[in-house]
Amino acid sequence: MRPRNNKKPPEVMTWGKATPALVISVIFDALRLMFEMFWFFGPALAAVICTVKAGGSSVAGGVCTLVAGAAGFFGAGAIETFGVVMAMATGLAGWLTVGLVLMIFNGRIFKENAIWFAGSLLVSETPIIGSVPALTITVWRMHSNQIRIEKEAYKKWEKENADAQAQERNRQNAQLMQARAAQQEAANDAMYEQSQATNEEILESVREAA
Repeated sequence: MRPRNNKKPPEVMTWGKATPALVISVIFDALRLMFEMFWFFGPALAAVICTVKAGGSSVAGGVCTLVAGAAGFFGAGAIETFGVVMAMATGLAGWLTVGLVLMIFNGRIFKENAIWFAGSLLVSETPIIGSVPALTITVWRMHSNQIRIEKEAYKKWEKENADAQAQERNRQNAQLMQARAAQQEAANDAMYEQSQATNEEILESVREAA
């Protein structure tokens, strides 16, 4: 008798399940890009904050813009350095956060993609190419690869499970046919024995009558 296929179906990742990790990656990549370009966003943000605190008038807005522009021009070096440092810190924080989320909710993704995830940190911490959304691209590629592999594994499981079920049905049908054949043979034997007994009774009656 062949054993039944009791293996549980393999887990399959979907893009719906991957969405939280992708959203977190996009957020941290956007923050990192902002700090990479802090030489531009810094003065602009300062101008907006200044205008809001000054009451939001057009005059106050103009003065704040001029002051922020001058500060950006004369403090470009310090602002750019601050942006680079913050971009690297944000990249590291994003990498650790996404890595922790994946380890908790989808640890099997690292089985085939650990090198890719490690490489994304290197890209994120390189100032020259830091504007590339490395974390988002890496997480997207990791999930794409995982989804492809796990879908193939699930299809293989479905085929093996279908084959095992067919074999089990064939085995059960063969056992049922054997049982029916045995029952029929037993019934035939019983009928034959009954017939023989009846014939003997008839012959005995004939002898007694003679």
